Amino acid sequence: MSIKPLSASGVDQVVERLGFAERPGTDLDGLHAVYSAWSRRVPFDNLRKLVALHFNLPEIPGIHPDDFFAAWQLTGAGSTCWGSNNAIHALLVGLGFEAKLHAASMFDSDINHGTTIVTIDGERWMVDTSLHGDIPVSLRSEPTAVEHAGFVTSVRPDGDQWIFECQTPDPNFRIPCRIHDEMDHAFTLEANEKSRAWSPFNSGIMVGINDATGVWMLKDNKLARIEAEGTTTTELQDSEVDEWMIETSGHSPQLVAEVRAILDFQAESAES
Repeated sequence: MSIKPLSASGVDQVVERLGFAERPGTDLDGLHAVYSAWSRRVPFDNLRKLVALHFNLPEIPGIHPDDFFAAWQLTGAGSTCWGSNNAIHALLVGLGFEAKLHAASMFDSDINHGTTIVTIDGERWMVDTSLHGDIPVSLRSEPTAVEHAGFVTSVRPDGDQWIFECQTPDPNFRIPCRIHDEMDHAFTLEANEKSRAWSPFNSGIMVGINDATGVWMLKDNKLARIEAEGTTTTELQDSEVDEWMIETSGHSPQLVAEVRAILDFQAESAES
């Protein structure tokens, strides 16, 4: 076991918060249901990380599943890849799935990403919390792809590894990511803290979440919407960003206000 498992009551609390009346089964339908519910109810975000970095907290929060889920239930916050994949891995193991954490490399460079792979009846399925693909994607010996409302995740084999690609708000730019070997919780702790020195999630707000008809991606004040009809991007005022996070991505007003106060303070300090 790569991480401390959730208690049975902890699993049940998360399952209920995800919208299930009872625990889903451990077949492919159950995995799809869990991943889809996660993609639509648990944001991929850096809000707690921004707070932690501003106050130089000794640990970037969200890396431990019990902390992740407590914060999510209280504030609506998710995490970046290391914490959120640890969390979904713990949930899936608690539900009885054969799930493994895997190291990965965005842009096929250094190890800078974590993902989760579930094996069902001998077939491996990726459920990546950063991408919000909504549909598990199979890791096979030939290229494969899944689509949720215009958002396409594709995977192709490369030797004994796989490379997956996902969309961005720019229709001409897809992010490639190579899946590497299994990793344990200690590896994710080190990688999470290593990101303190540099990460694209260390400044400005970034949030991603799905709904039934598309995918939302917020970066700073630009809000992108990917749907079957295409992609649109809207420039928002700070107040509109905060309102969107509260009403759409489900973040608490208290957390949003704290992050906004930090960003305002940092902007004023940079100007002075």
